[in-house]
Amino acid sequence: MSRVFLIPLVIVLFHLVCATSSEIADKKKTPPGTTVHIISGVPDNPTKLRVNCTYDGADFQERTLNNGQEFSWGHSDILFIDYMFVCKFDWGTKTRTFPVLSMRTRPILCAHTIYPCDCYWDARADGFYFSNDKKSWKKMYEW
Repeated sequence: MSRVFLIPLVIVLFHLVCATSSEIADKKKTPPGTTVHIISGVPDNPTKLRVNCTYDGADFQERTLNNGQEFSWGHSDILFIDYMFVCKFDWGTKTRTFPVLSMRTRPILCAHTIYPCDCYWDARADGFYFSNDKKSWKKMYEW
């Protein structure tokens, strides 16, 4: 096969892989890769926790979480694609925005886990805690 045909073939295969990953995500199945879990550990007073996450400029639907409630989504880790999920948290008069997962932070956050990775973020009254196993928590951010 000529090298001239090799480049279009690689491009077509790449698009097929990306399309398949999008279809899996659209069907609400967790793709292989990383699952992000956002947990409300704040009291429901003065208000419930509001969370709005974005990916590459596209908003997820804003969520209002009761104490103990969680929402999650899966992200297929595809090489060579730079990704960043940023979440804005609002609780009463407190607001904080930070990346909950990115191509740069995933190796740090998931360094001690076997692939695939679960990233748990627990918003508490005194700040934001991270865990890979929902057992051991490390405070990462203040409000």
